[in-house]
Amino acid sequence: MGMVFNIQRFSVHDGPGIRTTVFFSGCNLRCLWCHNPESHELTPRLGYFENACTHCGKCVRVCPAGAIAYGDSRLVFDRERCENCFACVDYCVPGARRISGKPMTAAEVIDIIIRDKPYYDKSGGGVTFSGGEPLLQPDFLMELLQRLRKSGINTAIESALCVPENIIRDIAPLTGLFMCDIKSMDDKIHKKYTGISNKKILANIALLSELGADVLIRVPVINGVNADETNIRQMAEFLLNQTHIRRIELLELHTLAAHKYKSLGLQDTLSGFNAAGAAELHNIHEYLTRKGLTVI
Repeated sequence: MGMVFNIQRFSVHDGPGIRTTVFFSGCNLRCLWCHNPESHELTPRLGYFENACTHCGKCVRVCPAGAIAYGDSRLVFDRERCENCFACVDYCVPGARRISGKPMTAAEVIDIIIRDKPYYDKSGGGVTFSGGEPLLQPDFLMELLQRLRKSGINTAIESALCVPENIIRDIAPLTGLFMCDIKSMDDKIHKKYTGISNKKILANIALLSELGADVLIRVPVINGVNADETNIRQMAEFLLNQTHIRRIELLELHTLAAHKYKSLGLQDTLSGFNAAGAAELHNIHEYLTRKGLTVI
């Protein structure tokens, strides 16, 4: 049994071909630009999307804790009083109240994945486990990987790799592709923006290289965080001198998920960051290419 907050079919941005992306709940990083804040906890979370609310009042009547009440032309949601019984979700016809995260068995997840096997086979696709951080649920992930291998379905994992080494060693032989972020080479900057050190992450990237795993490095390029010349140079030197990894994907930051923070009652930290412009991305692409790296 594991905690999953979304399963997205026909995904084309989470690895090669047509894929199904399984999003695991739980993450031990707190990146201030996170696009999936609903994934932070291993427990189900209630989101209230006010723009979808019709103010019908059914949630007010069924909430046993009295956490929802009528205000001035709108409903007021007191999260401190909420008992997470999720009764309001069952009565919310427009879907303004939604649960992120639910327990699922491996069989339930596989049942959804297997439906699109013909598309994986024709497109060279497969399944990607993302999150959150899928490696924080290693037993559940291991069971899924083993079953998918028997079914002949390609697998990929999107991970920050901030987990013990033994988990990497156990999972690597069963995984077709790892997609791993390098957010900053500077440990102090990494701690400032993610809440955690990058030392274990970089060590595990080197370990995957040593194990012969297929690895794609992904870099969310953000002005004021990691788009500077020093960071890009240090990242190239690390990959060229300490790993056999030669592929990098540059990711352009977007703020499309800002509404999620409001729905969860969280401070919107995502909107405070600026994406690198086309010229900056081009210069980084040119520099890394000159160094001998393959840049997407």
